[in-house]
Amino acid sequence: MRAAILVLLVAVLPATACESGAPAASPGGAAGSTAVATVGGQTITLGELDEFIKDQLLAEQLSDRSEAARHEFREEHLDVLIETRLLELEAARRNVSPEELRAELRGSAEVSDEQVEAFYTENQERLGGRTLEEMADRIRSHLEAQESRRAEQVQLAQLREATGVAVLMEAPRAEVSSEGPSLGPADAPVTIVEFSDFECPFCARASPTVKQVLKEYEGQVRVVYRHFPLESIHPNARAAAVASACADEQQKFWEYHDILFANMRQLGGDNLTKYASEAGLDMGAFEACIADGRHDAAVDRDLEEARAIGVTGTPSFFVNGRMLGGAQPFEAFKRIIDAELARAAETAS
Repeated sequence: MRAAILVLLVAVLPATACESGAPAASPGGAAGSTAVATVGGQTITLGELDEFIKDQLLAEQLSDRSEAARHEFREEHLDVLIETRLLELEAARRNVSPEELRAELRGSAEVSDEQVEAFYTENQERLGGRTLEEMADRIRSHLEAQESRRAEQVQLAQLREATGVAVLMEAPRAEVSSEGPSLGPADAPVTIVEFSDFECPFCARASPTVKQVLKEYEGQVRVVYRHFPLESIHPNARAAAVASACADEQQKFWEYHDILFANMRQLGGDNLTKYASEAGLDMGAFEACIADGRHDAAVDRDLEEARAIGVTGTPSFFVNGRMLGGAQPFEAFKRIIDAELARAAETAS
């Protein structure tokens, strides 16, 4: 069932990035005997992990992915495999089946009428005009399943700690410069470098998520903006990148950044100058900066470095060097950021 869901998701999920069309570098293989985790003293190897996921994505498909995408896919399934091993070990200890143990961990959730009504009210616009009476049973079942899974996760976390689980699989990391306009403290334990394009709709879509990350992880995350204008499909993107660098000279990059994304379909003509005025820039200095082309080389350097580390589309994010491509939801950032913060805390202790 999980395999069918994954295949369906790959087929129907919308694109999340503007792509330049350049082919990604072909990744190399990995030794199947490499240890990727231990559970209760038992080792899980990379070969076992790939065997575990082979029915959900053929090896040929996996090999065509980028190194970062391969790792992300394996990491997701490693969590499932670790959970499976934990249940098997604990079930054997209790002399019950893994299915019986899972049912025990989930327990029985009780959902009140008030919770059902609150869910209906919050999601009424998405329910196609159906009444509360029509939807109550389905909403209750949905909330009960959520609560049961949440209870199971709490129990599994305790079981994981008691059993002893170590994840040994290291995420691939790119060496990427963090020079550029930034938000957040310079000494933050997590640095996110974003390669972006002011005419890319997916970059505009990702912008609120980046702001949410900065808010949720205030003081712990620094975001650095770098340029990757896709000139072959976005004719105004490079000029917008240069103009934003001129805005940065006046410490107005982020104000200009927000205006550009709010008007991403109207960056041609004299609009870049108009938006500079809206951002409160000194127009004489801005126009002189544009005219002398002083930031052309910096945009070129961003492009060259991005291509060297495998960027082919925007937005592309590097979280402490770990690549996250496309306009991903907050949860995708949270998973990597939490892992990086835990890694930093472990290193410091």
